[in-house]
Amino acid sequence: MVKWLHFTLIELLVVIGIIAILAAMLMPALGKAREKARQAECVNNVKQLNTAFMMYMSDNKGFFPFYTDGGWGARAEGGWVYYDGFPVPVSGNFDVKRGTLYSYVGNARVYMCPNDHTGSLCSYGVNSDTQGASITMIGNSSETPLLLEEGSTRKTTNDGFFNIDYTPRDYVVNRHQKASVYGFCDGHVSWEKWEDPEVWYRCDCIEPRTNF
Repeated sequence: MVKWLHFTLIELLVVIGIIAILAAMLMPALGKAREKARQAECVNNVKQLNTAFMMYMSDNKGFFPFYTDGGWGARAEGGWVYYDGFPVPVSGNFDVKRGTLYSYVGNARVYMCPNDHTGSLCSYGVNSDTQGASITMIGNSSETPLLLEEGSTRKTTNDGFFNIDYTPRDYVVNRHQKASVYGFCDGHVSWEKWEDPEVWYRCDCIEPRTNF
């Protein structure tokens, strides 16, 4: 004859309480694990984009592509991402698949950081001083940022052209544990903290001599 075990209400509440405590202890660890996974995905995105830049330069005598910065009423062809500001610069006129690097990348998701919830179609900006330049013009390529995670105060879209204005509009955004993922002109990628937040608002543009 089968004997059924019966639990009192107090025993059930104790078990539920223990489960709740264990869940509360595990949640921070699970949150950190998810963030690590998102950070790893962003690092992989920047690695793929950086590799695409290197492949483009290999096919074009060592020259970086142009990074056209579309504006109101302007059509900007030939950039690493395509941007059309005619008649007005809205997200619908922005297409990474029509950019000069897409044939090397082949996946629009690579242009998006998993922690970017702004609705932008591209999470990354490019050092504006490298556009159309030869890699031989970069004095210290291992310390010169090429790609970085960009934020913008504008409500249109990220056009993939990083240029800090005094207004300000574009800035480095810290999406991963108060730090960002950067791709450098020698091809390596790292997770860095921007040491001087004031540079987000006070310098005219990010240049190859900018320090981390």
